[in-house]
Amino acid sequence: MSAHRPIHPAAAVNLVAARDLGAAEHLLADFAAAGLIKTYALMREIRPHGGLIESIRDSQIPTAEWERIIASDQVSTALNGGTVRLEGSSLQGGTPSVRITGISFSETSLIKVLDRYCANSPADVAKPFSTCDPEASVSEFSSTAQNCRTKSDVPPIKPGDLTASVAQVEQATGLGRTTIDKLMKNGILHRTKAGRRTLITVESIERYLGTTVR
Repeated sequence: MSAHRPIHPAAAVNLVAARDLGAAEHLLADFAAAGLIKTYALMREIRPHGGLIESIRDSQIPTAEWERIIASDQVSTALNGGTVRLEGSSLQGGTPSVRITGISFSETSLIKVLDRYCANSPADVAKPFSTCDPEASVSEFSSTAQNCRTKSDVPPIKPGDLTASVAQVEQATGLGRTTIDKLMKNGILHRTKAGRRTLITVESIERYLGTTVR
């Protein structure tokens, strides 16, 4: 754990924002859910349905738990020093409930992924970069180092499409990631998950705008 130099979430958010990236909190959570950066908890308390609590100190947070943090809209809680409570399944053998306290991020792995995707060459992390789409989602990244996308690289929503990616919605509507996240949270835009990708139904987009987006 020490080799990865754990840092407070606020410092991790600042590292992402320093690369001239918007929606830094959401992007950081997406990186963690995708397994691109290492994250840790001072304490994870895991309780299966009807079972005893297992307390684990100084452990790495699994990507599946980050997916649950995002799905339960607790990203802000996680990144502001709060205790995250993930509800479990009421079925025997189902997903356990988890309480996560004291989240930190690996500075080493975060800088590595930012350098790989968001810079032409290693540089001072405090220097802003403009080579990345400031509102790009990690779901738009591929495994190559050349996929820091610009809006012109995002395919348009086509006739017959039932869903669209967040990047496509940004391009089609001109809305920013923060606004789109709020609309999804309020149920105005309907989201669905395809693996780790967040997709939004085209029907809800058009209903919100009052016009077609294709």
